[in-house]
Amino acid sequence: MSRRPYVAVAGVVALLNVYMFGDLLGLGGLGVLIGVLYGVPVVVAWYRPMVAWWSMLGLLLAATALGVGDWGPWLISDQLPQAVVMFTVALVSTWRVTAVAYLITLGAGVLSASWVQYRWPNVVLAMMIWGLSLLTATMLGHHLKMRRLSTLRVAEEYGKRRLLEERARVARELHDLVAHHMSVIAVQAATAPYRIKGGVSGEVAREFRDINAAASASLGEMRQLLGVLRGDRDGPLTEPQPGLGELAELVESARRAGTPVRMELQEPVPELGASVSLTVYRIVQEALSNVIKHANGAPTAVTIGRDGADLVVEVVNEAGAESASGAGAGAGAGAGFGLVGMRERVTLLGGELFAGTRADGRYAVRAVLPLEGK
Repeated sequence: MSRRPYVAVAGVVALLNVYMFGDLLGLGGLGVLIGVLYGVPVVVAWYRPMVAWWSMLGLLLAATALGVGDWGPWLISDQLPQAVVMFTVALVSTWRVTAVAYLITLGAGVLSASWVQYRWPNVVLAMMIWGLSLLTATMLGHHLKMRRLSTLRVAEEYGKRRLLEERARVARELHDLVAHHMSVIAVQAATAPYRIKGGVSGEVAREFRDINAAASASLGEMRQLLGVLRGDRDGPLTEPQPGLGELAELVESARRAGTPVRMELQEPVPELGASVSLTVYRIVQEALSNVIKHANGAPTAVTIGRDGADLVVEVVNEAGAESASGAGAGAGAGAGFGLVGMRERVTLLGGELFAGTRADGRYAVRAVLPLEGK
């Protein structure tokens, strides 16, 4: 809410109370001071509602008890700052806090009325009107807060719907572009040995089978991702996800691509939960992919072992031919979203990730994953 209405109301309150206490009651300078003090809680309410409420409560009791005479807390000059403060408290606080603040204010008003020398029937009527006015201001503040919350919920639902629409659009584009081309690659790799005149050697045929297998596996994972993006799945994925058991096949595929990879599982490697096992697989997969892209042919070591209560996954590669000529810099060069994805996976498990060039010139990806609560 804007600050200007509070400043304006505070000015009106101060002028009213200066007139009431300084002129009508003849308190002179003291009346002017009291009038100005009445405007302070209104200004403070804009950024510290509960501080303003306490200030207003103290003024309510003090002004009535310290010889303001027959005037009670129900005058318009008193009710206006009290109503503004209670409105603001209801606007920013829970209904329990608001209810307690209102009841305490009401009690303070009843207590202050005991000093007033009016006939009691008149006091009771004035107190009822005063209490209803504060209740009205409080209910208005609470109602406005509920409307704001409702608006926020509508905006949140709208944002979720836009997100789902965007995910569906991305899924369509991925299907039209990536999935189609992956299918073509898989089919061409499977039929190439039969379409080449004169046939191919056994080694070349194995290369085509590897390309077909990799394209088919990527296409399968792409289809799972598209199902999630389109919202076709109401529950979690039921297909088995890769993990520690599939690392040997992953390393072998990197070797077939021309990168000498040595994998070492330091004993004892504990039994891992599904999320940790999948994260280990994805880290090694992304690190090896970057080695193949940016330092192909570089000797690479994959080490997985336990360090106290943590699991340490490390992929270290030497400088390849490309990096030696300045065309690449190791597993992390140009990693793009791959490194970001690794870091996000590790962070979700409460771990730490290091990716960078060591002092000896080798590039390392090192993830530390806590095993507690796996």
